[in-house]
Amino acid sequence: MAQKEAIDRLSADTEGAAAGTCVADPTQALVVAASPVNRIVLSRIAQRAYLKVQAMEPVEARRILSAASPLSRPGLVIVDIDAQLQMTDTLFLHLQRHRSVSPRRLPLVITIIPSRLDASPRADHVDAQVVRPVTQEALQPVIQRLLTAVQP
Repeated sequence: MAQKEAIDRLSADTEGAAAGTCVADPTQALVVAASPVNRIVLSRIAQRAYLKVQAMEPVEARRILSAASPLSRPGLVIVDIDAQLQMTDTLFLHLQRHRSVSPRRLPLVITIIPSRLDASPRADHVDAQVVRPVTQEALQPVIQRLLTAVQP
């Protein structure tokens, strides 16, 4: 019961923070991965798609996304799903709140999933998913397709 109340409180706080800062920049990307190697690989691929990339661990990403900040938010978030980060994580709650107040439903969310993962994510959480191993040839077209769809 206490956990549900904490999540409800987090939801209300995040919604308030998101409502004040629903500006998302489609030229910026956030890479969230527990592994430093995965952060580097995913960042390099996003940079080749001409995005300004910021990469961080899931804990840091949760903190940044939940903070009320006048700075623009990333228009694209690439999340590496692994044993430390699951689809039910509070990170996705933050992303969903930001999307709900954004006129263009930003940030776009791409998840990197292990091939053994059978469950498909809900459509409101994720715009696309890429199966490991991630290559530039697999991820970059997905990034470009999603960004082209939100261009004014």
